[in-house]
Amino acid sequence: MLAFLALLLFSITPLTMPAAGVNGVKIVTRQVSGGMTDVRTEYMTADRLRSEWQTQPGDKAGAAMASIVFRGERERVYVLDLQAHEYITYEHGSPAVNTHNMPSSGGVLRIFIEYTDTGERKVIFGHMARHILTREKRYVTAAACSQPSESETDGWYIEPSVMPDWRQRKNGVGVVVASVVSTSPTNRCQDKTDRVEVHVAGSEPGFPVKVVTTLKSELSGRDGSTRTLESTWGSEVVELKEGPLDPALFEIPGDFKLVQSLRNWAVASVPKRELTGWEWFKAKVQEIFR
Repeated sequence: MLAFLALLLFSITPLTMPAAGVNGVKIVTRQVSGGMTDVRTEYMTADRLRSEWQTQPGDKAGAAMASIVFRGERERVYVLDLQAHEYITYEHGSPAVNTHNMPSSGGVLRIFIEYTDTGERKVIFGHMARHILTREKRYVTAAACSQPSESETDGWYIEPSVMPDWRQRKNGVGVVVASVVSTSPTNRCQDKTDRVEVHVAGSEPGFPVKVVTTLKSELSGRDGSTRTLESTWGSEVVELKEGPLDPALFEIPGDFKLVQSLRNWAVASVPKRELTGWEWFKAKVQEIFR
């Protein structure tokens, strides 16, 4: 009888033990832009990313959404509607924008970025953070579809080593994504790309834990007049944890249904500068696979 109980316990134990965690990092970020507030939670490992977000325009809450990205030779992306229990999936490159295959506008966008370390330091989430000011100016040639602008970012940054290697920004190219693809309604600029030149002065600041950005951009009216538009937005990391993550975070729940399109996608926009939710997600995917 004792032998039988021992054998039974041995057979049951592997079914009841929790799955081993996957080493990674959890980051919760709150972003505010105008009357929109977005809270995004990201779970990152060496080869996986899960993002969860829910935009709140004013006093209304948008749909709760999530995305799961598997990195590798064939990158697979899943986008989940957490309320409708539906999801879509595709391989990287479709439908994400591939700017290399898009026609050129014939113009040039020149981006000048200057990082200035103020020398101030403080500990945030157990890491020493640096206070850095970033000034960015964008100039365009006559045929360019992008708009000239300038911005200043006041931010605190920690060493990027808390992130997986693929998430650590290098060479300052991450700033280009939002401005490469023209969204102008004119026929000349529809889906055109400018040739981009980036000039960087100073060392890259690292991973941002708190930033406030003020942007001034010039917009052209139909009558040929120009006006200056100023906007301010900010983001702050409210939680950062390093350690094991539940593998179930990167799995599609069994009660979710594969569909052709998500009904709540249009109202699940994630604000990031002038980007819509879908544009933000495409930019995020491009950043991951760069």
